[in-house]
Amino acid sequence: MSTNLLFTIFAFALTLGLVVIVHELGHFLFCKLFGVYVKTFSLGIGPKLLRKRFGETEYVLSLIPFGGYVKMAGEGLMEEIQDTGTWEERKYPLGTEEGNREAAELDLHIPESRHLNNRPAWQRLLVFIAGPLFNLLLAFLVYAGIVLQGGMWEVPFTRVGALSADSPAATAGFEVGDQILSVDGLPVTVWEEIMNGIVTPSIDAANTPQPVTVEISRDGLNQQLTIVPDFLPDQQRWLVGIEPWDTTIGLVQRGGPAAELGLREGDVILALNDEPVTSFGAIARIINQSGGQQVLVRWQRDGEILEGVVVPEMAEVAPDSMVGRIFIDRQYVNRDVSFVDALVFGAERTVMTVQATLDVLYRFVAGRLGLQAVGGPIRIGQVAGEMLRWSFAHLMAFIAFFSVNLFLLNLLPIPVLDGGHVLFLIVEVVIRRRVPERFQAIATQVGLIILMLFMTFVVVVDVWKVTGH
Repeated sequence: MSTNLLFTIFAFALTLGLVVIVHELGHFLFCKLFGVYVKTFSLGIGPKLLRKRFGETEYVLSLIPFGGYVKMAGEGLMEEIQDTGTWEERKYPLGTEEGNREAAELDLHIPESRHLNNRPAWQRLLVFIAGPLFNLLLAFLVYAGIVLQGGMWEVPFTRVGALSADSPAATAGFEVGDQILSVDGLPVTVWEEIMNGIVTPSIDAANTPQPVTVEISRDGLNQQLTIVPDFLPDQQRWLVGIEPWDTTIGLVQRGGPAAELGLREGDVILALNDEPVTSFGAIARIINQSGGQQVLVRWQRDGEILEGVVVPEMAEVAPDSMVGRIFIDRQYVNRDVSFVDALVFGAERTVMTVQATLDVLYRFVAGRLGLQAVGGPIRIGQVAGEMLRWSFAHLMAFIAFFSVNLFLLNLLPIPVLDGGHVLFLIVEVVIRRRVPERFQAIATQVGLIILMLFMTFVVVVDVWKVTGH
């Protein structure tokens, strides 16, 4: 078994296992908080492989790993849909006269007050949404933990490596090779300080562009330039127009084309196909356009000039977007952050992930994205394995991203998902009576069929994307 396959299997198991455990734990803990009797806590669905009772709850590992469930007393016909067998084996199917009588007998030892359906509507609502909310909480904690442990990544270069034509930097008189010494009188040591120093005064002035003085060194002489950034309303971002001179390699993904070539952290890329490069953006542009084609790489290591040929792999960087990749990252330095700053970063990153996921979902439903936007278990495993080959921190970031996706998908108002339960509860509050149990069961069965068909569809798409046919 190859190393890459082992990485993929481990990463997939960790990703799926962690988000499912956290999701079901949310339901479970809120059941316990409100005194709802929990019959089964299952990781996975379908036939039970392992089962062990602790206290009043049976803990189960089931055959199909894509999901799980918490089975509560008082769910009525919904219990049969969640689980083909209760923690005590039944002889008759629930829904028949014999099955209903048998279910009532099995639950006689459970006080009515501990049945889910006898809890107030607000408690049932919290039980239903606790799973998705725990997934959102997991993403927040992971994002915050990554930056708290590893610090904020910053580009440790202050030399101009690229300049956009007709940009504010070009108008101000910047040139490739300029060494930036200070911005608005403050010395700079990383690129982020340059960008923040140029843009922040304009943000403070309610997005009214403000002139900023930048001191540079050019040909051994110091001089001052005045730059006024542009605000792009349609993109909601500021334009400066310069990139750092950062062709030094940081992380190199295990097993990727760059690793196979022999590139490693600290190497400085000098040229691609005999074209000198002075920024990571220039490297990315050439590699992105060269998927499946040979690229001659010249780099420097400890004063020695080396050369070799690499063939970038085609990789998906966004839905319906494939580019060439050799899987290297630019060099960063880590800046320690406070606990509070880490929490703020975690919250901001979580919100950004929610917004990005909603945007992709909207574009897919609106028909603006094709099948490349669909990813099932094979794709999840591939991406998880790829992230682990970068670093464990990359894998954890992917787990946070996947957990946000699970949060949103589970809140869709589809019977069998948590959002379907919430929908029934909202209807109950509006009409001031319970939605008939039989109707809920039928709707949930239909939802389950739709969900299984969709899961089959994404698996087929996964196989099609992997095999090409």
